[in-house]
Amino acid sequence: MGRSLGRYELTHELGRGGMGVVWAAYDRDHHREVAVKLLATRGRGAEPSTLERRFLREIRLTSRLRHPGVPAVHDHGNHAGELYLVMDLVPGRALDAVLKNNGPLGTEQAADVARRTAEVLSYAHGQGVVHRDLKPSNLMITPDGDIKVLDFGVAAALEPQPGETHFTASNATPGTVVYMAPEQAVGRTVPASDLYSLGCVLYELLSGTPPFTDGSPFMLYHRHANEPVPPLADRRPDVPDGLRTLVERLLEKKPEDRPGSAAEVAALLTAWAPRPASAAESAPPHPRLAEIEALRRAGRPAHALEEYQQLMAAPGLDRAGTLAARSGAALCVGALGRTREALDELKSVLAEQRSLLGPGHPAVLDTRYEIAVLLIRAGERHAAEELLRRLADEEDAVMAASGAGHGRSRALLERLRRMG
Repeated sequence: MGRSLGRYELTHELGRGGMGVVWAAYDRDHHREVAVKLLATRGRGAEPSTLERRFLREIRLTSRLRHPGVPAVHDHGNHAGELYLVMDLVPGRALDAVLKNNGPLGTEQAADVARRTAEVLSYAHGQGVVHRDLKPSNLMITPDGDIKVLDFGVAAALEPQPGETHFTASNATPGTVVYMAPEQAVGRTVPASDLYSLGCVLYELLSGTPPFTDGSPFMLYHRHANEPVPPLADRRPDVPDGLRTLVERLLEKKPEDRPGSAAEVAALLTAWAPRPASAAESAPPHPRLAEIEALRRAGRPAHALEEYQQLMAAPGLDRAGTLAARSGAALCVGALGRTREALDELKSVLAEQRSLLGPGHPAVLDTRYEIAVLLIRAGERHAAEELLRRLADEEDAVMAASGAGHGRSRALLERLRRMG
């Protein structure tokens, strides 16, 4: 029987787990179907007011995520002592149900799921958000074959108190520890922690089971932290050597031994799950883009900016062309001395380019390089060096040695280092 939560009519339960219960619901004010997650707050080792503040802080942060692979957050709050989160109702099936019913995925499909998930993680990490609880039940496959990553921010909101390990906390569940990076269980969470969890998920997609499954939460943590990962080749001999090596890198015990970023992982996975050519990639660029780019490079940014703005206001520019024009206009703005404005616009363009073209596309790498240049100009040298280090490795991984732009990030990084 349904119940009400403020303006939301809860119609039927969709699923439940260690983090709470998810209901399908109807939003009476906006006349739409939504999903409502009621958070499991009992036994969390925190005062209700502390837990609520932490929950609201995390959800405010993660509700800013705008990516096709992240369900939009519409509302959150406290109703009669129950913390809740309202988001898009995502059609499809969670990966844990797919694995239970269908068994392991084919190599290409498993790599494709992991690549799409890595693209979402790359975007989130770029916004300063770490998922913390990546697992098959938090990954939805839609009827169109898209991947949606659920529950950003929820694990952070409900994590144990400072000094309390995950595996001794009263909310510890084996289902979460099965995918948990070793450093998370002792209170350290970094973006590479999500990569470890992604490695566990990919291992399971290929073999049918996660690397470690047996034992109490403490024993599972001990196995993640100390035991060698059971060889994937023993459980799935037909996995290509390169893909097996990538899984092993993702499952390194130390975060610094894993791949450098989620974007790098997504780029590497394209070897086994090539992104299908889209209209945006196959359509020829608008002829005016090259002409205006030549103006900008000739040292006429004010004139080029006017031309970019006129081009974007006129009909006939597709989404990829619009993003290219926005990027060029931002570089003109930067050349005119408005560095911060240019940085903000390029970061916005980057998020959309990654979604449309994929993290390894040359346009995406170009935008990231230009962001690094602007960061240097803005005096944010440390942030620029971090970006250039990651970008240099990714350029080496996805760009041919003869390609335009190959080696530029490493060269700029070396110049920065020589400057002291």
